Amino acid sequence: MSTKWHRLIAPTALFTVALWVLFAAPPDRVLATSQWARKTGMECNACHTVFPRLNSAGADYLRDGYQMASSHESDGQAAWLDKVDHLFGFRINMTPVQVETNAFQEDSAADKSTRTTLGSPIWLQMFVAGSIYKDISFFSELEHASGSFKFNWFYFNLTNVGGSRALNFQVGNISPLEFASYPNRLPQLPSLKGEVFLLKASDGKGEESVDMSSARPGVQYYGHNDWVLAYAGVSPGTKATNVNQFLHYWGGLVFRLPDNVWRGFEGSTATIHAYTGKDTKFTGFTASPTVNVDTAQVENAFWRVSPQVNIRYRDRVDIQAAYVFAKDDNRALAPTGAQEYKYSGIALEAGYLPNPKWLLALHYDKYTSVTTFATGPYAGDPILEFQRIVPAVTYVINQNIRTSVYFEKDLSEERGRDLVDKLYVNVRTMF
Repeated sequence: MSTKWHRLIAPTALFTVALWVLFAAPPDRVLATSQWARKTGMECNACHTVFPRLNSAGADYLRDGYQMASSHESDGQAAWLDKVDHLFGFRINMTPVQVETNAFQEDSAADKSTRTTLGSPIWLQMFVAGSIYKDISFFSELEHASGSFKFNWFYFNLTNVGGSRALNFQVGNISPLEFASYPNRLPQLPSLKGEVFLLKASDGKGEESVDMSSARPGVQYYGHNDWVLAYAGVSPGTKATNVNQFLHYWGGLVFRLPDNVWRGFEGSTATIHAYTGKDTKFTGFTASPTVNVDTAQVENAFWRVSPQVNIRYRDRVDIQAAYVFAKDDNRALAPTGAQEYKYSGIALEAGYLPNPKWLLALHYDKYTSVTTFATGPYAGDPILEFQRIVPAVTYVINQNIRTSVYFEKDLSEERGRDLVDKLYVNVRTMF
């Protein structure tokens, strides 16, 4: 084995063994301490497979506004703020050790080599969430990372309006893919996202450039029964006070396998999702460097379509797959000579729990543009290209504490760039 791979594997393997020796013999039965466990009196695995990934019951709990189904039938004359610790929770995310190839360069004359990172605190999140009245709930997530604070998710849920599961609403900072088969949120491998969902309109250079799954201000409707969930939403874009005059729209239809139909596969789903909007540049008065004149607003109309599937089996097998096809009418936001731009990609994540302590998983994602370079050394090649495969092993120390080892292998075409492979340990807890 080459020296490079010895340097990559040895530090991570040593630290991983140390972690497992330290935590492999926890008490026989340690109750989970998440706020949801305190609220419901149930353990975390009632709603999660390996947290933060929800199982079928957890997905029901989410869409019912953090209430059990029986709560909809109870008397709602009093506020539900029974105990403050039922609302407050914390999450910690850190990477004790990470080794990356082609990530360190001693000086301009040296070749790139391996870099080791130790003791990296990723973030601390304080989330406050739960029911505050019958069929009224909220979720607020404040994250501290790299010396600054930000709100990720911040929204109200109005569920079971008029006593009907067909009328539910989310208002605030929400995700268009919240109810899809591959929501790209609360995954079984939380250090990873389906990268094809994170590509922004206009290459992120417009005034309202958004991706498909991240939080954005808006209003979302959803309605559901045992077999089908439908949703539709509208957003101004990146901020509630949007820069331009356009709105973004999305919608989807989820087919869900209910209980006692195909035993073992309960909660499996299939989704068709669509998103459309307009991004802009030069909205309002923009003076040129030499002449105080108006610059005409430039538009980029874009849309995304994503069929998805999630196959579950007895909370031991969990497979998610999604395909994305996307088009920008003017990705470069060119004032004249706009050119159509298309790309497509897939995201796949599969996990298997041989027992409640271990998760064996594989993540794969790839995207490529239909649009190619017209000239230059890569003429005819896709402008956009990415491919990655990530095997991972997770040890569940307790239902609310997990440690995972990831190996990210970059399979992209080199095209003059250094590909970076990563091997790292990640530890997460919620309480």
